[in-house]
Amino acid sequence: MIEELRPNPDALLRKISKEESSKHRGKFKIFFGMCAGVGKTYTMLEAAHAAKKDGKDVVVGYVETHKRVETERLTQDLEIIPRKKIDYRGTEFEEMDIDAILLRKPQIVLVDELAHSNITGSRHLKRYQDVKELLENGIDVYTTINVQHVESRSVTVNEITGVAINEKVPDSVFDLATDIELVDISPDDLLKRLTEGKVYIPTKTTQATQNFFRKGNLHALRELALRITAEKVDSELINYKRDKNIGEVWKTTEKLLVAVGPGPYSAKLIQWTRRMAYNLGAQWFAVTVETGIQLSENDKLNLNKNIQLAERLGATVTNIINADVVEGILQVAHENNVNQIIIGRSLNTNWFHTLLSKNISNRILNESGNIDVYVIKADKSVNTDKKQKFQFRLITSKLNDYLIAFGVVAIITLICFPFTQFVGYQTIGLIYLLTITILSLFLGRSAVVFTAVLNSIAWNFFFIPPLFTFHINKIEDIITLSANFIIAMVVSILITRIKKIHRVLTINQRHSVIINSLLENLNKATSIKEVVAIARQELQHNFNADAIFYLKEKQGKGLAKRVFGNSEYHLMKDYAVAVWAFNSNKAAGKYTDTLNDSSLQLIPLTTIYGVWGVIGVRFLDNKAPSYDIKRLLKIIYEQVALSIEREINNDKRVESAQNY
Repeated sequence: MIEELRPNPDALLRKISKEESSKHRGKFKIFFGMCAGVGKTYTMLEAAHAAKKDGKDVVVGYVETHKRVETERLTQDLEIIPRKKIDYRGTEFEEMDIDAILLRKPQIVLVDELAHSNITGSRHLKRYQDVKELLENGIDVYTTINVQHVESRSVTVNEITGVAINEKVPDSVFDLATDIELVDISPDDLLKRLTEGKVYIPTKTTQATQNFFRKGNLHALRELALRITAEKVDSELINYKRDKNIGEVWKTTEKLLVAVGPGPYSAKLIQWTRRMAYNLGAQWFAVTVETGIQLSENDKLNLNKNIQLAERLGATVTNIINADVVEGILQVAHENNVNQIIIGRSLNTNWFHTLLSKNISNRILNESGNIDVYVIKADKSVNTDKKQKFQFRLITSKLNDYLIAFGVVAIITLICFPFTQFVGYQTIGLIYLLTITILSLFLGRSAVVFTAVLNSIAWNFFFIPPLFTFHINKIEDIITLSANFIIAMVVSILITRIKKIHRVLTINQRHSVIINSLLENLNKATSIKEVVAIARQELQHNFNADAIFYLKEKQGKGLAKRVFGNSEYHLMKDYAVAVWAFNSNKAAGKYTDTLNDSSLQLIPLTTIYGVWGVIGVRFLDNKAPSYDIKRLLKIIYEQVALSIEREINNDKRVESAQNY
């Protein structure tokens, strides 16, 4: 069992970025419920009084009491910021006065009904945008929201209740919460509150209980609210374990993991895991382990297909660089608190396979600790292909490696043969052993094994008495020959393993250098143009790619047509795809499954505060990036998005100061 987690460089970087972006941001607490009437506003006001009692400076930015006596009573001892009056089409409306709150700058402000749409003429279209601005200015916010207003759940709520949900809050805003308090009551208690007139006025109560507030609907909404809260708590638990380097798996919830490779059997394992996760209602992960072994183009293609299948079926795909496959799989499992691992078992169980294969299944079973392991037997049809592939991979070196090995052994034999009577044949054996050690640094594993076999044959035939025969008279010579052969094999295996670890470390180091260089340069940037120039330089230098950038409109929520970066890539067809990527917050274009006739791969630039633009990338060699490169590029896009967000906010502050 892994008692301490080895720090994951990517996770470490994400943590640093998150801490950096939240350093000056206010804390965000959400009082969350299944629907109206559960007591969110009342609970929020009680929490406000408790904070005030602790000496905190608390004000009411906007609280809707719905004329409930108990709720109104709780607002009386709190400072209330007067609402801003806005005239719209001859009617006066009241909205939260965000400027007055920023001028007052309290420690905590209460903002009810987070999903509310502001009236035309307000600074922002939505109240959650007001809240984001308050948080950016270091003010803590208490707010309320119902489950139907969380964007990713609104469609489900519509299907359950038949009621269209018009006011939605993006999940990215919900994810900003530093604390979520679930305000929960049973459906029976809520229906009782409805009949007592504590939720709606009596004339609306009957209609509500016959439509949205049917008991079956309330049970479903309650389950949704509980699930969302559980997901948030689980995320906080994982972050806590990572921060404290706790490697032991805590079986607080069901989580599944399946390893994905280039083999044809991976697809079946992915589908099996998806079915099991669906039946359990569990989150599941698909992990690829990069071991430093160079894959063929066909294997790369198959691996990408399997990864895309896992993504389509809803897996959280994770890539890790580790020379040891088992260690990599278990590291991901412990980092994500996974309690069930799905692995495959080959039908090819002959002694040759058992001797030469690493037997990953047995190692995972032995080293998984308190993680449950499911072993799925391969289909015979799939296993036949796998058996052939295994036999083919026994020859892992190039033809040139074997020719070099044969030539070196022949030269050593020719040079040493005349001097046998002077140095003794035992010394020649040591020279052969040294030859294998040196060749292990340059040749493939099977070529080194071939060298060991040739050495044993040549030493026996040309040097061990009687000469020019394979007969050995002395028992000590048999032992020496056997020992030299075994030592040669062990040395070749160890050096090959060291070479593989070195390749893994080289990949990790290269990725770290790229990311560190990017971060250092982005920190020096003082404008959006500089951020774009730095990003293009990194793409050109490290990935043989170039890019165009589209940023969100200064006023409004659309994607501006103004071009940053390589303006030659600006085509209306690609811009239309960029708009889709921006609005849906999903990658589109080339090398994706969406609008892939585009000449660019278009990726939304997203931070926890939303989507700030789209980057369109063109790979100049016209080859789809491998999954490990995609993973590295994702980190780069995240850092570029954070820098663009920083520069946009800096520009806003400068404009506000000038207007003031």
